[in-house]
Amino acid sequence: MFGCLAGQAANDQILGWNNLGMHCMDSDYSVFSILPPYNTIECQLLVGGVLVTNGTGYRVTYQAVPDPDGSFNSTAVAKGNFYTYCASLYGPELTPDSGLAGWSMPGISNAPQAMRFETTNQPAAGIATLVNWFRAEGIPISPYDDALRKNPYSLMRLIAWNAAGQALATNDIVLPVSDEMDCRACHASGSAAAAQPAAGWVWDGLPERDFRLNILRLHDERQFALQPGLYTAALAARGFNAQGLYRNVTADAKPVLCALCHASEALGLGSYSNTPPLTASIHGFHAHVADPQLGLPLESVANRAACYRCHPGSTTRCLRGAMGTAVTADGTLAIQCQDCHGTMSRVGSTNRVGWFMEPTCQSCHTGSAATNRGQLRFTSVFSDTNGTVRTAADPMFATQTDSPAPGLSLYRFSAGHGGLQCEACHGSTHAEFPSSHRNDNLRNLAIQGHAGVLVECTACHPTMPDTPNGGPHGLHNIGQGWVTGNGVVNHADWINALPGGVAACVPCHGTDFRGTVLSRAHADRTLVAGFDGGSVVLNLFRGALIGCYTCHLGPGNDNLNSSPPPTVANVSTNTTNDQPVSLRLPATGSGLTLRIISQPANGTVGLSNTIASYFPNSDFVGTDTFTYAAYDGSKNSNLGTGSVSVARGMASVQAAGRVPPTYPAGWPAPFTVSVTTANTAGALAFDWDFGDGSSHGTNQTVFHAYANPGVYLWTVRVTVDGKSAASAGLVAVGDRVELSVTAAGDSITVSWSNPTIDTLLEETGSLEVGVPWTVVTNVPAANPGSLSVTLPTDRARFFRVVRPW
Repeated sequence: MFGCLAGQAANDQILGWNNLGMHCMDSDYSVFSILPPYNTIECQLLVGGVLVTNGTGYRVTYQAVPDPDGSFNSTAVAKGNFYTYCASLYGPELTPDSGLAGWSMPGISNAPQAMRFETTNQPAAGIATLVNWFRAEGIPISPYDDALRKNPYSLMRLIAWNAAGQALATNDIVLPVSDEMDCRACHASGSAAAAQPAAGWVWDGLPERDFRLNILRLHDERQFALQPGLYTAALAARGFNAQGLYRNVTADAKPVLCALCHASEALGLGSYSNTPPLTASIHGFHAHVADPQLGLPLESVANRAACYRCHPGSTTRCLRGAMGTAVTADGTLAIQCQDCHGTMSRVGSTNRVGWFMEPTCQSCHTGSAATNRGQLRFTSVFSDTNGTVRTAADPMFATQTDSPAPGLSLYRFSAGHGGLQCEACHGSTHAEFPSSHRNDNLRNLAIQGHAGVLVECTACHPTMPDTPNGGPHGLHNIGQGWVTGNGVVNHADWINALPGGVAACVPCHGTDFRGTVLSRAHADRTLVAGFDGGSVVLNLFRGALIGCYTCHLGPGNDNLNSSPPPTVANVSTNTTNDQPVSLRLPATGSGLTLRIISQPANGTVGLSNTIASYFPNSDFVGTDTFTYAAYDGSKNSNLGTGSVSVARGMASVQAAGRVPPTYPAGWPAPFTVSVTTANTAGALAFDWDFGDGSSHGTNQTVFHAYANPGVYLWTVRVTVDGKSAASAGLVAVGDRVELSVTAAGDSITVSWSNPTIDTLLEETGSLEVGVPWTVVTNVPAANPGSLSVTLPTDRARFFRVVRPW
C-alpha cells in the first residue's frame, strides 16, 4: 500500500463520516411511518497528530455548504409533511428544523450546530461501547435542497474549534438521505392483483397515500383473519381504531407508526406481545412474493434489483462504495446486496436482530497474501449456498470483536490504529472510499489530494513516521521516505531488521514478491530509487502494482531491473446508450495481464483478456472515459485511456392507465397513468379522454366526475419527444350516492347507497361556516345495495357521505 504525498503535513485534522452511508425516510407521513428524517454524523479530532480523547477545550460544529453543483441544504422547512404529523407519530411537538434526538438543521440562517463529544455510545438499550468521537444524532435533513431540487447527497461542513474560538480544521461530509422507499409497484391501486385487498383497491386520489392505504387495508384483513384476538388487543393497547389501522387513518385522521407494534432497532421500540420485528415481518413475508417485473419470487432474485424494488436504489443508488461498484469481467456488478446480507428470508429471520446482526469485513477479506482462505478477498461473505458465513484465516482486516456488544462485531463501531474508527479512514457503510458519487469523495480529496481510502500519513501526522509495520493493518511508512529512507536507514535496512527479514513483505506483496491488490499505489506519485547500476524514476498511477521487481531484481538483490515496461495505447469508440460496445485494448510486452484501473463514471466496463466491453447507463449521453494498464509481473505499463462517445438511443415511452373500474356518478374519480420512458429529454404531455364528451385532462393524475350512470371508454395518451403511447379501459359509472334519514321512536337510521368504493358518514350540528364535520364512528350495517347506521335522536344534526380523502 503506497500513500503519503510529500509536503501535505497537517498539525490538526478532523475526520467526519455518516454512520450508515444511507438514511431512509418516508416520503409521506399522513398514513404510516417506517422511519423519520434522522441523520447521524460522527467525527474524530486529531490535534498535533494525537487523537482527542477528552472533549474539554474543543468543540465541533456543522453547517450547510454548497456542493460543486451549487446544491445547498440548510433547512427542513417546506420539504414534506413530517412536521405536520410528527406529534401524532413520534410524540414530541417539534418546531421546524428540530430533530427528534435534539439536533437540528442549521436553518435558513445556516447557524452552526454543535456536536457532542462522547466517550461512551449507547446504540440500543442496554448496550454501551467505548468511543472517542463527536456526534450529532437525528439531524432531520431531507433529500431536497433549498431550491427543492432532489439531492440525496447534500454536504455539511464540520469545523473544529479550540477553547479560544480558533478554527483548527474543517471537513465537508455527505449526509445521505433518501425518500425512495416505495411499495407502489405492487400496492398502488390497479397494480398487482395478488396484493389487492379483498375489500378492493382504495383508489385514493393522492398517489403517495394510495399505496399506503392499500397496505393498511390488506394488513387489517390479514390480521383480523389470522389472529383476531392478538390484533384486537394490539389495536386497543396502542390506542388505534378498533376497526383497524385503515380506519385509524381514514376516519380518525391519525397516521400509524409501524414500530409501535413491530419492534424496530432503528427507533429503539419493542414489539407488542409476540408480534415479529418490523424487519422480520416485511422481509420474511415478501421473500416469497413474486417480483412484479421479473415474475420470480424476491427470494430467488440474486441481485440488487430485488432490494431496489423497495429500498433506495433505482434513483438514489445507495450501494455506491468501493465494493458495491466493483465490476466483473462481463461488465455486471460483482457484489450484490445478497452477497453480504443473504437472501431475503435470511434477512427476515426472527432469530436476527436488525441493524446489529450484520456481515463483517473479514468474511470476505480473510487475511493477507501469506495467510487466507484460498484467496485474498471474496465477493460474498458466504462460503456455500447454505448461508455458512466464512471465517477469517488472519485478523488483518477484521472488525473489532464484541463491538458494540458481546457477540457483535460491527464495522461502524470498530476502531484501530490508535483508536481511529474504521469509518474515519475507510468511509461509511455502503459508501466505502472511493465512492461512485462525487460528493462522497470530496472529503478525502481535500484532506489528502486524492479520492480513495485515507492512506496519506501526513494527512494526520505532523511529520512522516518512520516505521516498517506501525501503520494501519501493519503498513510501513510510504512514499519517497520509504524508498530512500530518512538519511540513516532505508526500506532495505528496516526490512532486514524485522524478524524473518523479507518474509515480512509477503503479506502484502505476495509470496512471489511481485505484488498483490494489497500493494497497489493509492495515488498518482513519482518516486526515485537508486540501485547498483543506476537509478529508476517510477511514475506511478493510482492502482499500479508494486513488487520487489518493480525497481530491482527481487528481494535481497540491489541490481536495477532494466527490463522495459509494457506499453498501452489510448482507444476510442462510439455507441448509443441502449447498446453495449466492445473494443480491443492494445498492449505490447510479454506475459501481460490487463486490468481496468478506473471504471467510467456513466457505465461499466468488463474485461476479458484484451477485449473491453462498455455498458452505458441508460440515461447517459456524452463522452465517457475509463483507464486501463498492463502488468508483466514486474512492471506496470503507462496508463491508457478508453473514450466512448455515447449518443442517445431510440426513444420510447410506455403508459399504463390506472382507473377504478366502477365509480358513482357525481363524485370525482381519480385517473392516473404510470409512465416508463427511455432516451427522452422533453416534458411529458398527457391527454385524457374520459369518453363522455367533456373537456380533456392534461396532468398525470386528474379527477373527473361523470354526470350520468353508464359505461364509458376512457383513453390516455402520453407524448414526449415525438413518441407517444396510449392506454385505455372502461369505467362503469353507477347511480349517485343518495342519503336518506328515517326516524323510528327515539332513534334514526341513516342510509346511503353502496357505491362499491369506501365511504365515510360525517355529521355536524350546524351548517354555518366554520363548524366542523366529524366522522360517525359506528360500524355501518351492510344491506342489499346500501349501508346504514342507527343513531339516537338526542340532538339536531346534519349528515353527509364523503370519500375518506
